[in-house]
Parts: sequence; structure tokens; C-alpha cells
Amino acid sequence: MLTCAVPTTLGPVIGAEQGHVRAFKGVPFAMARRFAKATPPLAWTEPRRCTDYGPYAPQPGQLDQPEDSCLSLNIWTPVGADGPLPVLFFIHGGAFVTGGGADYDGTFLAAHGPAVIVTINYRLGPLGFLQLHRHGLSEADNLAISDALAALDWVHANIANFGGDPDQVTLSGQSAGASMVIALATLPQARGKFTRALALSAPGRNIMSADHADHIARRVLAELEIEQDPSAIASVPLPNLFAAVERVGRRIADETEAGTVFGPVLDGSVIPREPRDVFADGTLRDVELWLGSCRDEMVMFLKSTPPAAMIRTSERNLRVAFGDAGWERLLACYRGSVRPDENPYEALLSDAFWHRPMADLARSHAEAGGAVWLSRFDHRPALEPFLSQGPTHGADNACLWAHLPDFIDRPILKRKGGPMMPADIDVAARFQTSLLRFVTSGMPDVAEAWPRFEPHRESLAIFGQPFQVVPLNEGARSRLWAELSA
Repeated sequence: MLTCAVPTTLGPVIGAEQGHVRAFKGVPFAMARRFAKATPPLAWTEPRRCTDYGPYAPQPGQLDQPEDSCLSLNIWTPVGADGPLPVLFFIHGGAFVTGGGADYDGTFLAAHGPAVIVTINYRLGPLGFLQLHRHGLSEADNLAISDALAALDWVHANIANFGGDPDQVTLSGQSAGASMVIALATLPQARGKFTRALALSAPGRNIMSADHADHIARRVLAELEIEQDPSAIASVPLPNLFAAVERVGRRIADETEAGTVFGPVLDGSVIPREPRDVFADGTLRDVELWLGSCRDEMVMFLKSTPPAAMIRTSERNLRVAFGDAGWERLLACYRGSVRPDENPYEALLSDAFWHRPMADLARSHAEAGGAVWLSRFDHRPALEPFLSQGPTHGADNACLWAHLPDFIDRPILKRKGGPMMPADIDVAARFQTSLLRFVTSGMPDVAEAWPRFEPHRESLAIFGQPFQVVPLNEGARSRLWAELSA
């Protein structure tokens, strides 16, 4: 059933009712030529039908998507709810190279909030993250971040027409999307356009140096054999461009300390300051922050074929930081305190790459006077790959977007959903309720059930059966980390 036209700054749009929710899909918020900054699309006067997801960004295995029209967003808003409603603005993950907003159907969350749910597309891989500004080939670096800013600007200007409150926007994201949230939250351009932030499974290194990004760009130009004519990259066929990036990426993992190819870049312009420094100096003390991770983050990457590059990079960086002797002490400690179903090597790298950086960011925000909550997702969803791999990377995300009593399909990533078990429903319901409380009030739970993370009381919420809150730093592992880091 089609809805009535809703006005926007670009023109009216028509969505469709899905039960008690109205959905507007594929709403264009910007357009962009290759390696150019996003600009507003052409306005329209006749109502535009927005009932199907728009094209998503070209990505490996799916390079037939149009480059210039992938910048769209999707909105779910409850029918008949008293407004204005809080808004969840979600940035998808996918290692900065895959995914899209269509993998996250916000119908269930919108109805149960009630809240307005927004998911966005942004440019991926070399189209969004290859930094060519030093070569005079792009108007700016951090094009994907600029895409997200353009989407946030659109939401701030238009979401009231969809029942949302532009003064109650929560930035949220998972994995690569969480890295983008952490960077986006610190930007002067985003100030006043959001009130709180949720970052799930942000990698330990949330920002890339400009020199490393330039090194990647030079390597890609060399791989394409166009170092002498860098402007030729604008017309390189997408399969050739993405293949060159993949070859460079395989070598970079073993040759550089960062080991990564793409991500937000400290370019001094779009991102002028290290995001963690901005949190630490109190600039964002008025922003409520929820940081989360999954217990066995690294299992998925350890079991990939071949094991993901971050495995080698994480071990190498720990050996550099603490020496081979320190590394062996850590590994011995984890082996000596292993759970029955735990891989000590994986647990060590999960702590180093995921859990400890999240705790450090929480600590910085709390010490600067900000309100922050820290969580870990320990539940194993009855859905692959989690059924066989445990609560690894993305387990929380699968439950967050579930339409209870079912997991949803992920069409872009080609992952099927399915029925949930009673334990899945129990944990997912608690997780979703916490999210919607956070979006609405800035607190994921009442203080007695889940106290905020504070310098004198570092609380960690565990989403499992049962839900519990425990002190963050306890046991031999924490004591050894503290000793080695002193």
C-alpha cells in the first residue's frame, strides 16, 4: 500500500506501508562522479516512488552497480506514532569494501521503538577510500566520510517530515561503520546534527595516517601502470581497478605496520584531528556513547581461508610493542586461563585488536566527563556462521536487526536469515530494548541494572544468558596487560 507524498528539500517522495510502518527506500541524498565529492542530485517536482532499495556501491563480485547513483538512504517510520520520534542513523560495515543499507531492514526496530530508522549507502573500496588528493585527482580525501556527512545533512534537514526529531539523532554503525561513526562524531561539520553515538565492533585502529593512505594510492597507481598519468585512473574499468586494489592489499598486509588498505584517514582537512584525541579532551563530553564488541571477534577472521591479514598484523604489532618475550608471556597467560571452548591465540588477538581499544576509548570519554557504556556480546546465535563459530564478529548485529522471532536475510552479502531459538529471542530482545532506550533517552538501561562506565567503576555489560554486569579488569590476563603496558 502506497503512502501519501512526503516533501523533502529535493522533491516529494512516496513510500509504502509495511504493517504499522511506512518505508521509503532508495531516497537519493547525493550523487557523485568517480573520485569527486558528493553533490546534491537534481531536484524533482513530481512525487518520486521510493519503494525499492536503490543501487548500492560497486564492490567485489558486484561491480555492475552504477557508480554515480549509489548514494541513497532508506527510512522506516511508524504509522500514527506521536512525534517527533528519536532517529537511529546507521552506517553499515563490511571492511570498507562490501555491504549496503539494504542489508538492514528497520521495520521491526521502527515499530517497537517507536523510532525512525535510517540506513545509508556510501562509496566503498577505492571509490570511497582511495586517497588521491595529493595526486591532484580528487576534490578531497575521505570521500566516503563526506558521503556520510551528506547523508547526515539530508537527515537533519528532512527527517522531521518523516516524523523524526532532528535534535535526537543517534549515529550508529558496526565494524567499518563503527569506525566511521567514531570519526564522524568528532568532525566540526557534524556538530549539532547528532546527540549520541553507538559503535559496535570498531577495529582497534580507527584512523589511518595520511602517509600510509598516500602509500596505498601510489601502490595502486603503480599496479595499474599509470604512475606517469595518474588521471587515467578516472577511466580504468571497475574490474581492473578492484583487481589491482586486491593485489596491492595482499602485499600490504605483510609489508606495513598498519596492514590495512582502506579506512578513514587523518588528512587534516575532512578529518582534522585524531578522533580519540577529540574524545579525550572533552570536546564530546555532552555526547552519550555506547561501545560494544563480541566475545570471540577474531574467530571469523582466523577461520577465513587464508586467515585474514589482521591476524598477522595484530600479532606483529604486539611483538613490536612488547617484544617477543612479552608476546610469549601473553600467550602463555591466555593458555593458562583458557575456557573449555576458547582458542587462547584467538582470545589474545580479540582482546588486543577489539576489546582493549574499545575499553581505552570508553576510559578516555569517561575521564573527560562523558557518559559512556561498554558492552560485550557473549551469545552464540543459532545462525551461521555464528552457530559454528560462536559469538564472533557480527553476532550482535545479527540480533540487533532481527525481526523477532526470525533473523533477517542479508541480500547484498548473500546471507540467509531463519528462525530464532528461544535463547536468541531472549538475548536479542534485551539487546534491542537497550538500543531503543539509548536512542530515546541516552541510557541503554536503568542505572541500577547497567551502570555507566566510570573511572572509579569500569562496568562491562555482558549480553548473554543471563544478562550481567561485571567489573572490566579482573584476573591474570588484565594484570599482565597492565604490567606490560606500564
